[in-house]
Amino acid sequence: MKKIAFASLLASVALQAQDKAPVPVLAETAFTGQTNKDVPADFHKYFGQRVNSWRDRERQIAKLDLDADMNQDGVLSNTDPADGGAFEATPPGLLLGEGEMTRVVIRLLPYRVDFDGEVVVTLELEGINRGARTGEFESLDDELANMGHVRVWRDATRKQLVLDSRDPSKRVAEFTTSYKTYPYNLPITVPRFVFVEGVKSSPRFTGDIRLLATVSHRSPHGQQVVAADLAQPVTAAKEPVPVVPEEKKVGIKSFRTSFDHILLTVQKEPKFKEFINGNNEGAWIPPVGKKY
Repeated sequence: MKKIAFASLLASVALQAQDKAPVPVLAETAFTGQTNKDVPADFHKYFGQRVNSWRDRERQIAKLDLDADMNQDGVLSNTDPADGGAFEATPPGLLLGEGEMTRVVIRLLPYRVDFDGEVVVTLELEGINRGARTGEFESLDDELANMGHVRVWRDATRKQLVLDSRDPSKRVAEFTTSYKTYPYNLPITVPRFVFVEGVKSSPRFTGDIRLLATVSHRSPHGQQVVAADLAQPVTAAKEPVPVVPEEKKVGIKSFRTSFDHILLTVQKEPKFKEFINGNNEGAWIPPVGKKY
């Protein structure tokens, strides 16, 4: 009797299993972990690898640090780990409400003054697809439809627009300074800080926008085209043979790019804040008609 009962139990379990749908296997599009843009490993091969190489200051043109009030206490501190570091690359990153603005500090420390060419500081806004390990969207239209909307201003009065994540022509801004005036004109050319405004909330993911800052060296030594010396006598039997000049030997005059980034998330309403200094530094600007 026990064997018959056990057999009937197995048959019943098998029938129930047939009625249930199979458990779906997570595809690449269902990826929910850290993307390549969180690192940002997609930007530079030295990030997280070859530590002794990418930390070599002799190959850096400058050090770049992008900081914001991540813990929302009203103080922007360069020594507070909660205002930088891993918090910049971990969702949700910097939280903004719609219509809210916050100050982001750009700290640029020159390392080299013995170079030719230009120092180029770039700010870039880009969406992150957290449904894929690469963080890339299939198209720009797909990206704009599935990311939040932010603007970056040079001033708190919203008069000088630097970046707009919804405008393809305003997603990258470049500030250049020549070696003749670097680093003395940095405060004039490169903003010491910018203001990030939350415009529209993020529809799908937290930390779906990346503000990337880079500082790189643009060398003036490109491939030079030198006119061949054709001042040779021409005979009827031979065509003139152009003289190929020797390649100009250029020393090590190109330097490694430095970079930093902050992830952004836009919410409908601003997050409640506990200012420790009454927001005297102006780190946060509430939406129009509201107060903190």
